[in-house]
Amino acid sequence: MPMESFLSQEIKILAIDDNQDNLITLRAVVSDAIPRARVITAQDGSSGISLALSENPDVILLDIVMPVVDGLEVCRKLKQDGRISHIPVIMLTALKTDRQTRVKALEAGAESFLAKPLDEVELIAQVKAMAKIKESADLQRLEKSRLASLVLERTLALEKELNERKKTEAELIIAKNKAEESDRLKSAFLANMSHEIRTPMNGIIGFSELLKETDIEPDERDRFIRIINGNCQQLLHIINDIIDISKIEAGLVEVVPADFCLNELMDSLAENYRQNASCKGLQIILHKDPHCVESRIHADQTKLRQIMDNLITNAIKFTDAGRVEFGYKIRDDRLDIYVKDTGIGISEEHRNIIFNRFWQVESGLARKYGGNGLGLSISRAFVKKMGGEILVESTPGQGSCFSFSIPYVQSCIKPLSQAKTLPEVTDFTGKTVLIVEDEPDNFDLLNIILGRFHLIVLHAWDGNEAMRIFNEHPETELVLMDFKLPDVPGQEITKQMLQLRPQLPVIATTAYAMHGDREMALEAGCAGYLAKPIRMNELFQIMKSFLN
Repeated sequence: MPMESFLSQEIKILAIDDNQDNLITLRAVVSDAIPRARVITAQDGSSGISLALSENPDVILLDIVMPVVDGLEVCRKLKQDGRISHIPVIMLTALKTDRQTRVKALEAGAESFLAKPLDEVELIAQVKAMAKIKESADLQRLEKSRLASLVLERTLALEKELNERKKTEAELIIAKNKAEESDRLKSAFLANMSHEIRTPMNGIIGFSELLKETDIEPDERDRFIRIINGNCQQLLHIINDIIDISKIEAGLVEVVPADFCLNELMDSLAENYRQNASCKGLQIILHKDPHCVESRIHADQTKLRQIMDNLITNAIKFTDAGRVEFGYKIRDDRLDIYVKDTGIGISEEHRNIIFNRFWQVESGLARKYGGNGLGLSISRAFVKKMGGEILVESTPGQGSCFSFSIPYVQSCIKPLSQAKTLPEVTDFTGKTVLIVEDEPDNFDLLNIILGRFHLIVLHAWDGNEAMRIFNEHPETELVLMDFKLPDVPGQEITKQMLQLRPQLPVIATTAYAMHGDREMALEAGCAGYLAKPIRMNELFQIMKSFLN
């Protein structure tokens, strides 16, 4: 059967996994690659077997590790029932290197085996192949009943089946080769990621040990602290990249537009990178559109800044002499932004693949310049999500220019007049703050910071204790609320507090820092949001805003 005909038919897939997020991801991947696919889901083995009997799917995707009845037992029951034993089963597991588990899966009757994290290309190829095998098996069952009177038709059907099997084998070989290539790249990426993570960790642990010494000069102690802070920021950047690429693969990236000043963002970027460039003897040059005076726009500031961070960081990293310049220009209803350098440049053969994940690792640049090879891939995904496309022009040995264009939406909100700015309040002596935090180290940090401002600090380990302390201390003027508590979610405690004191400022503190967390905090009634790791200047700004 031609591929077009195969894809035009409805393919029914049964996915059995106790993790709802995994089921959502599988549905998204399969539906995107096979438009006519219908994915049926079950979160336990019993429900999955019932659906297999009632729906007669073409392929079953079965997770091995499940509570109550694991995937191996479910597979045995499927293969023991003659009504559904012919349905191909692809076993899924995170135990990639567990040979014993693979053997058990095949002994249980599974037709194939895929290791998590799933390679999309291999998954789709396996699904298509198994669906074809199921189709062939159904055809065989039908033809057997007509064998006596339709010998010629049966012969033609066998020839057709043979051709399909040859085609399937060819597709499996292609999928196998792609999977091996993907595994090679991922192995190289993981090895490089291990190096990237261990490098800042070495600095953090090593210089933290040195801080224990009692005879350190003050200047040297300050230098150690700066090194530790720098390595912490580098480690946080790596973690954020890993989270971002995972969200991109899962299709969870959303644009959250807001009003902000574009010139302020550009000035901040120039200031942040000026020192790094100066250390390499490079100039940082910023060009702003002279016709855009107020420069207030409506866009996703966080993603725009992250894109610029990635591009400017790369420009400085790959430039040994000369300059790095960046800027923007308003063109009708588009915002054009660019980052240009006088660095090593990019060869023509590599310009189309530099945005691929792991390319830097594969090309060997990671060994020479460092980095995890995800920045450009993340930037391209963010630009595309914001309605644009990122381009590159480059000459080896002379430099590169990355540019992108996104929709320009001018903000309707005018900036606040300076005359209406409230006076700063920095004396917080005697004011009471309640910290709701179940992690001792996190509380100690907040307690030390707030103690420096002579605040009275109350502490609750969980939600129930927080409500008790809150009721006993009506003088509380600010609450720092961790949303992940051992007994009651922080947002529920926040709602209870605000029912009693609607004007009380509650600030959410969370280590999740994912898209939607800020919105969840605001929906609960929080007056502000702090993502961990909490920085002292951010906490200070919160106190100035609410402890007036």
